[in-house]
Amino acid sequence: MIQFPIQSFKDNVIYTHDMEAWSYYRLHENTVGVNEQEAENHLVNRLQRLAWQFSAFEEVDYKIVPIPVDIDKRMDSLQAQYEGQYADTGMYYAERAKEILREEAKHVVDYKFFVGVKLKRQELDENLMHSFSSSFKSMNRYLQKLAGFGGQSIDDLTVRLFEESEEDAFTTLNHYLGANRVKEKELRYIIRHQFIRGQVQPDSEGSVYSLTEGILDPGKAGYVRIQQLEDESWSAFLPVSEFPIQLGYKEWAYFFQSYPFPVEVNMRTIYKNKKEDEGRTNTIKKRFRDQDAQLIEANEDDDSLINTGRELLHDLENQIKNQGKPLLRTHINFVVYGPTKEEVRKRARRLKIDFKDQQIELVQPLADQLPLFHQSLPGAKIVADDWEQILTPESFGESLFSLTRKVGNTVGFYLGKNISHAGESVENSQSLVFFHPFLAHLGLKGSKYSSPHVTISGPTGMGKSYLLKDILLNGVFFGAKVLMTDPKDEVEKKFKQAITPEMERTAPFFRDLIESFNYITLSSEKKDAGKLDPLTFLEGEEAQDAAVGVLEYLSELQSNERNVKTAIYKGVRHVLQQEKKPGLLNVVRHLQESEDQDVRNVGDLLYEIGTKGIAKLMFSDGNVEGISLHEQVNILQIQNLNLPDEGEKASTRDEHIAVALMQPLAKFATRFARDDSVVKMTIFEEAWMLMNTGAGDRLINELLRTGRSLRSAVYIITQSTYEYNKPQIKENIGTKFAFKAKTTEEAANIIEFLGLEDNKANRDMLKNLTEGQCIVEDMYGRTAKIQTDVLFDEWVSAFNTKENDRGRAETEEAFI
Repeated sequence: MIQFPIQSFKDNVIYTHDMEAWSYYRLHENTVGVNEQEAENHLVNRLQRLAWQFSAFEEVDYKIVPIPVDIDKRMDSLQAQYEGQYADTGMYYAERAKEILREEAKHVVDYKFFVGVKLKRQELDENLMHSFSSSFKSMNRYLQKLAGFGGQSIDDLTVRLFEESEEDAFTTLNHYLGANRVKEKELRYIIRHQFIRGQVQPDSEGSVYSLTEGILDPGKAGYVRIQQLEDESWSAFLPVSEFPIQLGYKEWAYFFQSYPFPVEVNMRTIYKNKKEDEGRTNTIKKRFRDQDAQLIEANEDDDSLINTGRELLHDLENQIKNQGKPLLRTHINFVVYGPTKEEVRKRARRLKIDFKDQQIELVQPLADQLPLFHQSLPGAKIVADDWEQILTPESFGESLFSLTRKVGNTVGFYLGKNISHAGESVENSQSLVFFHPFLAHLGLKGSKYSSPHVTISGPTGMGKSYLLKDILLNGVFFGAKVLMTDPKDEVEKKFKQAITPEMERTAPFFRDLIESFNYITLSSEKKDAGKLDPLTFLEGEEAQDAAVGVLEYLSELQSNERNVKTAIYKGVRHVLQQEKKPGLLNVVRHLQESEDQDVRNVGDLLYEIGTKGIAKLMFSDGNVEGISLHEQVNILQIQNLNLPDEGEKASTRDEHIAVALMQPLAKFATRFARDDSVVKMTIFEEAWMLMNTGAGDRLINELLRTGRSLRSAVYIITQSTYEYNKPQIKENIGTKFAFKAKTTEEAANIIEFLGLEDNKANRDMLKNLTEGQCIVEDMYGRTAKIQTDVLFDEWVSAFNTKENDRGRAETEEAFI
């Protein structure tokens, strides 16, 4: 009968019945960006060196444990952070999100990576050894049961035997991959998981006996049935029976992470001494000689695969002899599990077929399922030794062990799905992406950026506004105060179009949410004149700089018109000093009264501009009522603004005025962002126009530098990342979303902006992104291709920026 291997433990060290000790660690998760071959090669190299260094130990246990994503727990944690006016609405939508994701994401898991190292005993003097031996053998079994798995039964002498080796193991592992010593709760989870695979999440409380509760039934050939009191599940253990000669780019401990079902991996590597390794190569060399003799006898040509293997064996033999390269005697089994035997059969079949495509053969032993189950336990001995594979450190490195697909935040609202692997879509991906807009500035461990700022870039119609509005509505649940600039004057219209009688019945909170926002619509009407006059809401040098910037830009002055520039400076300063209620119209009148004809001409021009059309927003005599921002959500809209095309200079008077308006608009938003009494989101739509002006460029830089200290997250929505692709700017941006690139040049710019590897695959990917797909770089510096996904029908309707096509699209597609 196979005995459960664990006698007890203390801290992260397991002690077995055979007086052996294993220390366990949880690895830091490694990520590489999409198509990041260089980063992937770097991980392979680190794994190679780790495998080489671990030869100082006798045995190593690598585990990949799929941990179910607890949607309820994550959403409950999120809800606890909701506050303010919209907290109840946030609770409502969080509950709806739970219901939807429970069904859609019931097989979603996070893959965690654990490493166990068999420790070496430290030599102690005779007296200590005698004391240790006596204390170990005389341990009271009743006390063992009473203590359970709590570790109280391990004395200090036992710990001292292995503590030096444990420190060596931790130092080695932490140096190459980054690791933490596992906590008691994690050890309990790993053990309990073995006995309830495919059932409820482990309850890791209680004694060792409760952790191992369950009836294991290997009665059906090729399967293990696990019976609990009120549930059952089935498992199949699939050991590797054959590896190809070359394991490069097989990613055999990673590629299955995109599957719609969990896959567990247990990999044990055993090290022998140099003499035994040399003996193993001699055995393999003899097999090659036997195969050569058979080919000669059969009068057949040499097999190219055998010749390749012979060359590799010769190199390996020299490396073992001259460099001390270790061989890894490896036992690998993959585990699939599920609620029914039929479900497990399908999953095992899928796994075997896909590994076969990688020239890796998995088998499903009929009679050895129980021994394979046993040797997957922490600290267990190898009892099913028929599937030993000999690996080198290089071939082990190709596993990509510790590589994960994780991107985004652990706790946050649902944003979409990771679709980085070929063929993935929002329908079949099981990799959920969550986003929290108010975490980056906290400087969390492992984060690359400590900034709450966000850029969303891409051409019109690819999903920028859709993503932004999703973040906006979720952001207000945290109590954040919002100011959004909307130069296109579409947000209110689209939001309120979504309020239908049906929506009011099915989503009662939605109408109240949308109608509570403060929509500030600015027009060319007289009532709105001067509301964006920088002299009315700014003071001192800031007011002067903003006013001069607007007047100079609208005047389209040439470099040789210094006299006019000087007059504008003096006029602004004069009005600020002399007028109790200064305004740009006062400055214009001052210019019109100048003795210099050139200055008077510019004054007349500015008067004509500033008293007609939408430009009236910037010109007042000082007697204007300021814009109220007392509500939590404020959306500043400007009607009939004729924007130039992205990347183009303003070519008409209307476009010129539109760009000029962005400067005081940005200044107004900056004033809002400087209030550090509350958490804020300041959103700049069409921000690329701001960067086309010197004043706008300075404003954006200022907000990005100071936003963290002011508790303000700045959202820059733009069609191109070109203006932001500068170290001093992009290092102050915590999260970046990039939608489709129209040109190869823009793709190259995005690649640099996101820190991706510049290769053809990435350029092609960026040019071929479809609507709703984007590349994200998160606060940890991880990149992935994601598909945005909104869960609520009323939100989808409100976020849609497309006009009603009157059935044209449906008619067209009907004939495809």
